[in-house]
Amino acid sequence: MSFLRGSTNYVWCTTSVLGKGATGAVYQGVNKHNGEPVAVKTFNQLSHMRPHDVQIREFEVLKKVKHENIVKLLAIEEEQDGRGKVIVMELCTGGSLFNILDDPENTYGLQEDEFLLVLEHLSAGMKHLRDNNLVHRDLKPGNIMKFISDDGSTVYKLTDFGAARELEEDQQFMSLYGTEEYLHPDMYERAVLRKPVGKKFGATVDLWSIGVTLYHVATGNLPFRPYGGRRNKETMYYITTKKASGVISGTQSSENGPIDWCRSLPKGCQLSFGLKKYITPLLAGLLEVDTQKIWSFEKFFTEVTNILSRKRIHVFHIHKMQNIKIYFDPGEKILDFKEQICEQTEVLPANQILLYDNKHLCDVITEETLGIDYPCTSDEVPIILFSNENNNVVIAIDNDLPKLPTFPNSPNVENDASIAKNICSISHACRRRIDKLSLCSKLTNDSVSMFTYIVKQELLQVFLKSNRLLELARYVEKTTDIVMRSQQIIHNLLGIKSSNSVDWKAELEGGINQELVSGLNIAIKQLHSRFYTQDTLSKEWEKNSAGCRCCWKSKAPQRANTCVQRLRDSWQHMIRDRATRSLTYNDEQFHVLERMKMDVMGTNLIKNLLEQEVVLSIIQTADCLADWYKMAQTIYLQGKILDKDVDNSKKSLEKFFLRMEESDKIFYDEGNNIGITRPLVQHEGRIIRGQDVRSFKTKICEIHCAQEEIDSLIKENSQIIDMFQSIADKISH
Repeated sequence: MSFLRGSTNYVWCTTSVLGKGATGAVYQGVNKHNGEPVAVKTFNQLSHMRPHDVQIREFEVLKKVKHENIVKLLAIEEEQDGRGKVIVMELCTGGSLFNILDDPENTYGLQEDEFLLVLEHLSAGMKHLRDNNLVHRDLKPGNIMKFISDDGSTVYKLTDFGAARELEEDQQFMSLYGTEEYLHPDMYERAVLRKPVGKKFGATVDLWSIGVTLYHVATGNLPFRPYGGRRNKETMYYITTKKASGVISGTQSSENGPIDWCRSLPKGCQLSFGLKKYITPLLAGLLEVDTQKIWSFEKFFTEVTNILSRKRIHVFHIHKMQNIKIYFDPGEKILDFKEQICEQTEVLPANQILLYDNKHLCDVITEETLGIDYPCTSDEVPIILFSNENNNVVIAIDNDLPKLPTFPNSPNVENDASIAKNICSISHACRRRIDKLSLCSKLTNDSVSMFTYIVKQELLQVFLKSNRLLELARYVEKTTDIVMRSQQIIHNLLGIKSSNSVDWKAELEGGINQELVSGLNIAIKQLHSRFYTQDTLSKEWEKNSAGCRCCWKSKAPQRANTCVQRLRDSWQHMIRDRATRSLTYNDEQFHVLERMKMDVMGTNLIKNLLEQEVVLSIIQTADCLADWYKMAQTIYLQGKILDKDVDNSKKSLEKFFLRMEESDKIFYDEGNNIGITRPLVQHEGRIIRGQDVRSFKTKICEIHCAQEEIDSLIKENSQIIDMFQSIADKISH
């Protein structure tokens, strides 16, 4: 019997099955002329029994659609043996999304990046269908294919348009298609329960199927699960129709037992809190049964666009040793960003110390910077969050991994394959936890280094500012002395005293004096010497963490991955044994060895590597971090306080200097008015008489001498003023 079949330009083998459905099968084939691999869909006898217009509908739909996220039609040809037409499509080597979800790695749903890719490509493909007034009517993971591009990137594509047809937004249809777990409740009622209801259905039935599919992709499970699965059809219908608005899942764990309703995604789901915040209401809208609240396609596409347009910003919260993700609107600013951080961490915006690239985040962006221009981050290179109020470190270690199953005493190829798959699922979850905790260990060390660097730089800056302040204070003191001496000389010689005369020297000594500035400078020097020159913070961390084994450096993630791959190899061995059914004696011995190996490796992965090594290492690191940050936070805040004191002292000196300068100007203005600059004409309001000429000449000589001293003082004072301004500018910068 030949397994080869062909058409004019293509050939395929019936043993290379890619998928099977009620009306036909899809095989892997090749182009006869260039060897290009393709997918060939053939149709069975049941398919040919359908009305002719229904049979050709899939061909017409495929000819009409052309989009990156819809499987490309290559040809429609006749089989050479006359069995009918076949559809030749591009081959999606990544398999169906259903098969991907069936892999033990994805038992609890896809990881966040992959989920977002499915969401983006599924909605884009559906938008193209709606733009062409098409309804799919059989959306499910099995009809979404993973295509690997030449550059290695992934593209998800819609396929299987056997149930598709043209339908305007306001049109309805009566025919029944689809897979029951993904069917809209109204269609389920007629198609599965066989109730003679006269309901018609609109294009929005696809939205329900999208909602069920996205929930499945996010969690690895269907949202509505009666006890016993498909056979419990009435309960399935009850769950989907009686759920309240906002409920996104309902499960029954015992026969005739209560329904566990839930409005949130399960804890085991791999999506972050930041993404769940937007995906949960999306699912609630898609899985709505209230006719007054059912979403439109426009609403769905708008919400997906809103989610995908948000910038994902990674933040490492050091006090919980936890990576969080903020999905930030491109038009929002820093205050919105801090509020969203507070929502996930409970660190108030005013208490957030945000660091990035060895700088404060505020040195990288401004208050007016929009979210779209925020720096690009990742799990490995996040923004670091410290609190300036709280110095505790409290980590939450998840201990909710399912219990590792054990094999029964007697081998059974069917049961053993299922148990092996379960072990692999748990081992993948364990590996992800090891990856997460190991990365937290690395980021903790990175955060300590960054915080230490920034503290040192700030101490250096305040140290330099303090030295310039001390220099400035000396010049102000010297200038004050010159002003007071020059005014005193004029007063003593000519008896002139300003109307607003002030003892500036006394005021300076009573306010910002040399002794006060010197004391501030000494305190800053001591802090600088200990924590900048001697690098005490770094040494303290090295000493505290010396006994902690960093699980990142010990390559715990790589070791966990190796263990998981070996467990998968054993699982694959058991799948082959299940396919064989009856094992020879030798094969059975190898089968038993694989069971033993999985028991040992699974226990080593969870008990030894995760619990005894990684978790203990993280707990020790958290303790060290808490002790270290108590000191680091104190130094950080002291540096901030001293920096503020330096700035306040500088402002006080500037204010004092400006007041004194203005007063000195008034003194000389008043002196000019009463004739200091015209001593030969008038002196102290008294006209010179002849008999006073000799004594007056003597007085004039004294004035000239005094004026020379004053001019010298004024010149020196002018130089000091220039130096004052220069030093003040340096402190400001």
